[in-house]
Amino acid sequence: MRFENKVIFITGGASGIGRATAERVVAEGGTAALVDLDGDRARQVAEEIGGGCIGLAANVADEQQVADAVRATVAALGGIDGVLAAAGHAEFGPTAEWDADRLMRMLSVHVGGTFYACKHALPVMKQRGRGAIVTIASTAAVMANNNNVPYGAAKAGIAGLTRQLMFEALPEVRINCVAPGRTITGMTTPLMLARGGDMEKGEEIFGAAIPMKRMGTADELAAAICFFLSDDSSFVTGQTLVVDGGETIS
Repeated sequence: MRFENKVIFITGGASGIGRATAERVVAEGGTAALVDLDGDRARQVAEEIGGGCIGLAANVADEQQVADAVRATVAALGGIDGVLAAAGHAEFGPTAEWDADRLMRMLSVHVGGTFYACKHALPVMKQRGRGAIVTIASTAAVMANNNNVPYGAAKAGIAGLTRQLMFEALPEVRINCVAPGRTITGMTTPLMLARGGDMEKGEEIFGAAIPMKRMGTADELAAAICFFLSDDSSFVTGQTLVVDGGETIS
């Protein structure tokens, strides 16, 4: 019951790693505000998970919408004890194909969305006298891949933001980053289908590059995230944990 009487604010909460984290939080006695671009889906998932969860609509690239979601969470659930900034999207391709609008959307959603969630939730947690923030980067933040420049740069920015914000967050709030490797989520499913033709073959192809010979699951990422959100990591801050089945050191 690591999250008993605790409220976790989760962007990208209606699917994938965000949803898996919310499910684990509720299973361990807490509740969550699921913030997603698709507000109807966020509310549906909150109802499915139960535990007093709420669903809220917000485009994380819009600061006012994030600030409104933070205020709505405090009003409905009484405060915020933890944040998971997991909202994001995947786009790839040669650098020459990226125009300014597409590039800025990538940076605004990932770096901007993470920044706004931290900016507006941090004062709430500091006033409460406790809290933990988890940001989501990627193995693309620490290793190079073909046709991955904007996405990799955005994820590296999130890891850097996490380190820089550590001092402002202390002493009341810890902030750490999780960098997932190849993980089965709604965001990666189209990539696996495109590569393999079906999910089974796609997972096999993607998993072949991983020393553990399989892809990770959203539940496995949620386990790492909940370690950082909970008091189990009470003496850990400013760190980036790579959860990738050994790919980045192979």
